[in-house]
Amino acid sequence: MRTRLFGNLSWLISTAIFMGCVALPLRGASATTFKEILADTTRETDPTPSPDGKWLAFTSDRGGHGATQIYVIPAEGGEPRQLTDEPDSTRAGTPSWAPDGKSLLYVSTRGKRYNVYSLPFEGGEAKGEPKQLTHAPGSHRFGTYSADGKRIAFYSNRVRPGELYGFNIYVMDADGEHEDDMARQVTDSKGSPGHPTWSSDGKWIAFVAKEYDSTRQQTMEGNILFTKYQLYKVPANGGKEIRLTKGKIDGQPFEDTWPSWSPNGKWIAFGRQVGPKRDVWVMDVSSGKTFPVTTSGNCIKPTWAWDSKSIYYSLVNDKSEDIWVAEDLTLKPPPEPARSKKSRAGSTARKPAARRTQR
Repeated sequence: MRTRLFGNLSWLISTAIFMGCVALPLRGASATTFKEILADTTRETDPTPSPDGKWLAFTSDRGGHGATQIYVIPAEGGEPRQLTDEPDSTRAGTPSWAPDGKSLLYVSTRGKRYNVYSLPFEGGEAKGEPKQLTHAPGSHRFGTYSADGKRIAFYSNRVRPGELYGFNIYVMDADGEHEDDMARQVTDSKGSPGHPTWSSDGKWIAFVAKEYDSTRQQTMEGNILFTKYQLYKVPANGGKEIRLTKGKIDGQPFEDTWPSWSPNGKWIAFGRQVGPKRDVWVMDVSSGKTFPVTTSGNCIKPTWAWDSKSIYYSLVNDKSEDIWVAEDLTLKPPPEPARSKKSRAGSTARKPAARRTQR
């Protein structure tokens, strides 16, 4: 394992020493260190820590045969243990822990299309076949439990299975769908909502979706193929979808992906791409302010640890992905930029320099 510094961080406010290296905390975050968990020539991605903080589940193609499998590894490093035993060329991915730590959700194409499955942590498939939880036409992806373990949110294109952007967010009971108790649709969007994440009180689900304007589908700028994913939230029982991010950064449009709501309810971590650069960002839920946690680029798929003090993420390296963790996070939203003031004569004072925060 090793630590890493991210970017030219001359605007940071303090320093922290970790394993003999200097790790500089980011604006809005103090005492931040970055530690490598897994790095080799294979692809390790979708990191998600267990509720007790002792284990890390992830997706990897290290087994070969054209398949991806779900693995677990001690959070401090060690030998990975394979949980799934998917057939050749089957894609398994996006593991997510049950709140009691006894099982995991994941998605698999073992039925020729994506479905959400549940698998026991102890023993994995050696304890029996995974339990399929979704039962409807189309593709069903990224299942995640509410904090009380009673509900599972996921996204599905079951209503418009032939459409590339036909997804919406659904919620089902923890034991899965049944013929007389199917999942309930909670978004009604043509922006293809995806990657749901629960608020700690179970009242909200955050997600990403594309901007969709039916009057602009014949234009290059407005067509859904070219609009970017942004962050939204919706009441967990359905209702008005509220957009959380919009605008530009330094004059450039951005795209937000892979949101993860912190267990303490205060923050939403997400991936953000500005131009060619991808980094992990955090939103302060109370104010809506956003700021970066990483600045080196190629950082994607953030997921909070259950103590809300660390964020696990993937670092893209050539054709592989490695798993890192940003630890010891003490987050503070950046201050409001100073506003220009008009003099008594009516002239406008010089505006302060632009800051790299979302307005």
